Amino acid sequence: MNRTEIIQIASEAAVKAAFEYQEKQNQKKSKSRHDKRLRNTKLLLKNYRLLKDHCENAVFDKKELIEISGVKIVDLLDSLDGYERSDYIESIKKSVSKTQVILAHIDAMMKIYRIYCEESDKPEDLRRYRIISSTYLENTKPDDICREEGIDQRTYYRDSRDGVEKLSSLIFGIDGLSDVSKRCQ
Repeated sequence: MNRTEIIQIASEAAVKAAFEYQEKQNQKKSKSRHDKRLRNTKLLLKNYRLLKDHCENAVFDKKELIEISGVKIVDLLDSLDGYERSDYIESIKKSVSKTQVILAHIDAMMKIYRIYCEESDKPEDLRRYRIISSTYLENTKPDDICREEGIDQRTYYRDSRDGVEKLSSLIFGIDGLSDVSKRCQ
């Protein structure tokens, strides 16, 4: 074997190793993004009722800023460090607006998920929807859901996990998909 052949073999091995390394990094990045989306879906679902209450009870509506004059709330707003009063009020309005948009998106995706489950030939799909809805939107305890559905806790947790996977795909689109979600089909 001459020097040129050795360089050629070494170059090919280096290119192959670099390609394999890059592929593994891409897979890790994709899995990490999927895991993050899944965690975010669970976080949104767990806090769904709290966020709904936040929007329903917010003093500042996205359509109009209610003028509050002579109320101690103004003093509270003025006393906050690092914010001009108008900036803080704008921040509250944006927060409520963003939350309303996110909740509207979750509501729409839950409707799509319900329709998907109702049209499915698999009865477990509809059960998964009921579990997700009962657990997160109605705040029903797992034991009560298991009794109502006539399932054991392992089935509850499996269905919950699989339902959140599918819902995550709807909420986050392509970023919510993963090879893991294929097992749910």
